[in-house]
Amino acid sequence: MNTTEEVLAQLNPNLRKKLNLGSEIKYFRQETPSFALNRALNGGLPYGRQTLVWGSKSAAKSSLCLQIVAMAQAEGKTAAWIDAEQSFDPSWATKLGVDTDKLIVSEAKTTNDMANVGTDLMTAGVDVLVVDSISALLPAIYFEKGSVELKDLENTKQIGAESKDMGNAVKMLNFANKNTLLILISQQRNQISAMYTQLQPTGGQATKFYSSVVIKLFSSESQKQAIEKKMQVGDKLINEIVGREVTWDIQFSKTSPPFQKGQYDFFFRGPDIGIDRMADLADTCVELGIIEKGGAWYTCEGERYQGRDKLVLGIKEDLDMQEALIEKVRNV
Repeated sequence: MNTTEEVLAQLNPNLRKKLNLGSEIKYFRQETPSFALNRALNGGLPYGRQTLVWGSKSAAKSSLCLQIVAMAQAEGKTAAWIDAEQSFDPSWATKLGVDTDKLIVSEAKTTNDMANVGTDLMTAGVDVLVVDSISALLPAIYFEKGSVELKDLENTKQIGAESKDMGNAVKMLNFANKNTLLILISQQRNQISAMYTQLQPTGGQATKFYSSVVIKLFSSESQKQAIEKKMQVGDKLINEIVGREVTWDIQFSKTSPPFQKGQYDFFFRGPDIGIDRMADLADTCVELGIIEKGGAWYTCEGERYQGRDKLVLGIKEDLDMQEALIEKVRNV
């Protein structure tokens, strides 16, 4: 039997240059704003691969991705945003920490344009690419052949047109992707069968097949999941809805254990816009036993706090405590 070295020595030198040993394959990951989600993902979302983020309309899918872009930019990475929905808001992105002066934005509206722009951007070396969302892209069947002129609606009926075009698009993106974190955002849709109705992302099976990570976000529109706080309005304090609880579910992953779930608080109003990282840090530390909980009391780094709100406030105000807890969570 030949050893690995003996097999490699017999190969054509040009072929040998294209091969690596398994130990030479490295994964680089991008952290998300959620410490619990990062831990479930073995550190974050993998570069050089595709991630699918989908779920309910109230689950802040785009905002999660904007915060990921902001964190990547803070590390000196480049980012691009394909705004198929024409919903990108520079002021909202800025509130979430994005440097819009350094964010490349494309308004590609068709599946073909998205694939072409996406492959060009990845070939050029962009680090993070987000498509928001693949549900808004139009397939080629909607246009007159060889032009951008829309057909009459009655002439656009072709079974499987969206899935077919999206399947080809993700194959192109997968081929072009060497080192980019590609995130596809998808709205949920109903898959109707003879026996039941099931929620699924847009784009057919290929979209999920080529995704190394599939994350579903969910937040109902019920009052139960709303977060209320007293807000100053003129000279009065009134209760207003400032955020929602969002549940994340890793439905599939090739780079971490799948089928893990968690929850974080998302704020769209008030001083803490976006995912509340310190509240998420506190909840993660309690779950891991780093912070002790007894009844309504929490013991953290030698300090005692009554109630979750006071614990979170204490972590936000003590930067040394923050660093110590983050280090412990990452080393568990």
